[in-house]
Amino acid sequence: MLHEAVQLSYLSFAAGVLFVLFTLFNSVIPAAKKKYFLVGAAIALTMILCNFLMLILEGKAEYRGLYSLVLAVSYSISGPVMIPIILLTSVIKPKVKYVIRFLAVSNILLSFASMFNGWIFSVDSDGKMSLGKFVAFPIVLTAYYVLLIIYSSLIKYRHGLKSESFFLVGLAVSTFFAVFMNFVMGFKFLISGMAVISLIFYYMYFATQTLTRDALTDAFNRHSFYSDVSSMKKKDMFIISMDLNGLKQINDTLGHDEGDRAILAVTQSAFTVIPDCCRFYRMGGDEFQILYPGADEKQTEKLCRNLKEQTAARGYSVACGFMEYKKDGDFGEALRRADERMYADKAEMKKSMAVTCETGDPDSKTAADGSMKM
Repeated sequence: MLHEAVQLSYLSFAAGVLFVLFTLFNSVIPAAKKKYFLVGAAIALTMILCNFLMLILEGKAEYRGLYSLVLAVSYSISGPVMIPIILLTSVIKPKVKYVIRFLAVSNILLSFASMFNGWIFSVDSDGKMSLGKFVAFPIVLTAYYVLLIIYSSLIKYRHGLKSESFFLVGLAVSTFFAVFMNFVMGFKFLISGMAVISLIFYYMYFATQTLTRDALTDAFNRHSFYSDVSSMKKKDMFIISMDLNGLKQINDTLGHDEGDRAILAVTQSAFTVIPDCCRFYRMGGDEFQILYPGADEKQTEKLCRNLKEQTAARGYSVACGFMEYKKDGDFGEALRRADERMYADKAEMKKSMAVTCETGDPDSKTAADGSMKM
């Protein structure tokens, strides 16, 4: 039995440990996403360890209590092992996240309560496990998580992110069969092994995406912009052009390090307020673009207002302009109109600043000085 347990668990466990070490010492992806990968790996490794112990302890009456505890841990995390993957998609709404957490906690409570009441499983005096009347709960919960991954893939596809969408569909289908073979056919280590494989390949996906990101800001770069446009042109969207005010003045008077800090302030402001469905790009220097699929004019106006407010809170200012693009239309013309509106907004802001300085209004003067920081 020990030989079989080692043979079934070693490769998955070793892959999980190496993945954790690689993730810890690799800075390719943002820290926020790295956290989800590490949590997912920790859950998967715990599952593998539980499966290993279940094979060793099954049928040994003297270890009945330990076997029951291992079963409780295994059932409590067999579904939630997919939660980090779901959150990594960044398209799940806050209300759904609350539902996910509630169901995960409910599953944990049911699993550990089963040690005493046998709701999901029970262990007899001979150390043999049997299923309880609520065993369907963790199975249905796992199916729900699989459906959420499929839903996330559809959202990605709708936003024009086809490569990630197809990857998520493949992941969901593979996970479904792993769950089916685990619960119905009695195979071991499939869900945990699938979790490790999913994390590794999703990490590889995110790592390759860094080639399309700006090194300073982590926003998508110009190459990524035109690549995304080619795949998103069949979708309705709004194009937002954004420009940092006064970057040349900052570079000339305060140095390029301060200029970099100003650019970072803009991107940090954008990452704070833009919806998950948006794609945010640094086109070069102080120029930025945002593609906002599925939005209407009110939502776009609100986003531009929030961008300005967040940037102002950091001591800088930006000019914004937007234009609606209809699928299969002239994207170049829509982009040109968005740029025109942005430059008109910039001119209006300069005019307003000049009037402010002439009037000498103390409150307005302070606001103007804050804008001039850029």
